[in-house]
Amino acid sequence: MSGTELQNHRVNIECQVLSGSASESPGMRVVTINPFVPSRYDADSFTPDGSFPTMTLLQALGQDTYMEFKSERDAALEAGQILWPKVRMLFQYYLQGNSDMFTRIAQQHFGVTWQPSTSHERTSVAYQAMGAATTVITGSTGTTSAKVIGRFSRKHLAAMERNKDHLLAFRRRGQSSVSLERDVFTELNRFVEHHESWELGLLGRFFEPGSKDTFDELVLYRDEFSLVRDLYQHGFELACKCLWPLVAAQNSVLRGNPDEFGDVHPDRVPEKQRPKNLDKFDKLSNAFKIAYVAQVPGWESFESLLNNRRRNTIGHATAHHDLQTGRIVSDESVSGMTYLDFLSEVLGVFEALSTLAQVLRASRVASSPDFDV
Repeated sequence: MSGTELQNHRVNIECQVLSGSASESPGMRVVTINPFVPSRYDADSFTPDGSFPTMTLLQALGQDTYMEFKSERDAALEAGQILWPKVRMLFQYYLQGNSDMFTRIAQQHFGVTWQPSTSHERTSVAYQAMGAATTVITGSTGTTSAKVIGRFSRKHLAAMERNKDHLLAFRRRGQSSVSLERDVFTELNRFVEHHESWELGLLGRFFEPGSKDTFDELVLYRDEFSLVRDLYQHGFELACKCLWPLVAAQNSVLRGNPDEFGDVHPDRVPEKQRPKNLDKFDKLSNAFKIAYVAQVPGWESFESLLNNRRRNTIGHATAHHDLQTGRIVSDESVSGMTYLDFLSEVLGVFEALSTLAQVLRASRVASSPDFDV
């Protein structure tokens, strides 16, 4: 080992490099490490599953599925490296209220051929650019984002046409969501900046039933648990703060008032804690908020994307990454979960947060000073 600075630090390993056509010598130890592929610690040949990283994913997924995974992964990496810096610049000018620079960036990098001169127009352009990037980073396999946003949009538009209370609620709450909007963007930016640390969570969405069992015995050669758990926890909390527009739209469509929850409540929510209005909903625990959203047809995915039980396991004070077994364990959960499963949970939170950012957009548009309500 040599070098004291990152740019000149080197780790030297004395070994023999084998060509692909070379035969294995009996008793030869083979080192097979790829930080992006789950591998087998005790591999001493190319025979067991996980001992040959170049082939592990191909063998587990099959040729066609592997190519689909590779295509989505490559697109996600490219979006994070090339598209997101432009989105970040645009959104920062939007948050700063610098309309001149916002328009310049929108026209130069996002094909906007007109002048977004009003506040709500700039909000729409900024969120469209953000959504274009986060959609690619999330991937298309196993995602429910389009379904959630589509159903919310239809409910929201229908509610605005039917009663003024709905629009007033979104306007009032949108005006008080300036800090939340900034926090959501800041956290999404952190996710993308550290995308390499959790991007393999995408792999879990490509397994056929039963094919994932092989990976439970393999280890992902990464140790960024503290960093990625921090992203997971902050993203989870922020996502739960953005659930209210979904509930408000559902209440307005069914009962004509965003604050009216009626008599239909999730069974798990105790009677004394059932909210009477949106302000009471805000004070519920995350688990109960998620339950209200997940009981609406089309939004059930939030029960999985924001799984409160797994969040408690990951966020437990004693939770840590056992480097020998490759599992996330704690005093509360001795068996824990594989690191790959953990990364799948992180991707789920990113999907939930990026989806709910587009939902929150409705309240920010409604709160625009361009409208006289």
